[in-house]
Amino acid sequence: MSFSTIVSLFLATAQATVPAGCEEKAPVRDPQICEPLFSEGDFVIYSMESVAVGTAKEMQRIREMTSHCGLSNRIDHLGAIDLAVYDIFDATAQSRACVRDWIAENAPELVYSQERFDERFQTARPLQKSERSL
Repeated sequence: MSFSTIVSLFLATAQATVPAGCEEKAPVRDPQICEPLFSEGDFVIYSMESVAVGTAKEMQRIREMTSHCGLSNRIDHLGAIDLAVYDIFDATAQSRACVRDWIAENAPELVYSQERFDERFQTARPLQKSERSL
């Protein structure tokens, strides 16, 4: 049996043992049945989803306007260009819907998709030195 066959069988077995809804990309993962994606001390992440893409100021506005949704979030800045991604962590079905619905209703042009990210990346302007600490 070749090495690649053994690796393929191992991966298939490992994937088969993941309970439904606990896949790594699942936007809502139940902590009662799913293993965390990351765990270090008190800092535990069960799910992470990118929900918006745009400028750093646009992502900050989304953070402010969805703070009532009650979930953890992060704004990932992409280096020296004016592009950022808004990620949400450990969402419940309700908190996820709250954020996604707000974005869809109030800023649909910022909804995250890989295509939209690629397009924004291609057209992002370089940040000035004074803007890099936002």
